[in-house]
Amino acid sequence: MKTYKYQMHAHTLPCSACSEMYPEELAKALYEGGFSGCVITNHFINGNSGIGRFLMWEDFVREYELDYLELKRCGEKYGLDIIFGIEEHVGMGLEILCYGVTPEMLYAHPELRERDLELWYETLKPYGVLLIQAHPFRDQPYIPFPQVLELEFIDGIEVYNADNSDENNSEAEEFLKEHAEMIATSGGDTHEPATACLGGIAVSERIRNEEDLVRVLTSGEFELIKE
Repeated sequence: MKTYKYQMHAHTLPCSACSEMYPEELAKALYEGGFSGCVITNHFINGNSGIGRFLMWEDFVREYELDYLELKRCGEKYGLDIIFGIEEHVGMGLEILCYGVTPEMLYAHPELRERDLELWYETLKPYGVLLIQAHPFRDQPYIPFPQVLELEFIDGIEVYNADNSDENNSEAEEFLKEHAEMIATSGGDTHEPATACLGGIAVSERIRNEEDLVRVLTSGEFELIKE
């Protein structure tokens, strides 16, 4: 049976200020690494965004849509599936990955400027969006208290993050043993081509769009890539 591999956590310029690659570089690296696609999860308005927060909401969101469309255009050359997503900072250095979200949803909700996890959950849950905590046990100076967010407002955690230490990832594994009902994901947290194919998920069918992504994640029918 053919396996399709998808990167679940990736950042590109200009939307993620910390990234070191543009969409073309990411698409090429994914193709050369044997991946079938990627969820582009650029840092959003309260995170390490490379887009000016002073912009009007529609203009701000448009920059993210344009970055996604550029990656989608580049991906078409290599036969890649490109899915929209975002990573948002919700306070104290803690972040969520939003899977199933679309630019249209963001355009419709300017209240999402607020750094409020409960607001994000209540706003996006009716659309079926999944909120997954990124690298929940990451031990870094910008995260004063590494911890799992309020469970009622997240659907799962990133149990493997290629940019985490082995110890931090092991803590996430141990947490999942006690919370088997939660969705577990894996991602490269990639900011450069060399790490584009670290982490991710492997599936038996292609993930063509945001709806497919949510269906696969909620079904549990995927394997975590942990390397």
